[in-house]
Amino acid sequence: MTIAILALIILINIIFQSSILPYFTMLKYFPNTGLVLIILVALRKGKYYGAFFGLALGLIQDILFGQVIGVNALIYFLLGYIVGLIQRVVVVENIFIPILSSILATIYYNFSFYIMMFFLSRNIPRAIMIKNVFSIEILYNAIIASLLYKLFTKIFIIPSLSFGKR
Repeated sequence: MTIAILALIILINIIFQSSILPYFTMLKYFPNTGLVLIILVALRKGKYYGAFFGLALGLIQDILFGQVIGVNALIYFLLGYIVGLIQRVVVVENIFIPILSSILATIYYNFSFYIMMFFLSRNIPRAIMIKNVFSIEILYNAIIASLLYKLFTKIFIIPSLSFGKR
């Protein structure tokens, strides 16, 4: 059941990212919804679900939107695994954890993407990336993470009854 829900989330994200999201740009930049979804899945389901969700979403994004196949997949895979590692350490119910994770993950993603594109001989102007992409994308991703957090809490909470000892 969880895998079907994750596949549906990937499908909805790809449709949303390719058809609706380009109309919500700020200075020609739009949020990285895939990054936010990977953070939320990894925080809720752990390192394995986060890593493979990131790998699947990254491969699909590379095939549909990317210049080079595998770059987003590798970055998202590592990001999902790393965020999934902290799942057991932090209190996931705190709203600031997904927001802080999205800010740090956006910095990690853009830095890693720039380094990989540099070694693949793709030219990305450093000043534009640092000035616009970091500030605008960080703000966008933090807002998206705070909005989607409540939805993901309801999707991935397993209802259970617990009878405590007195």
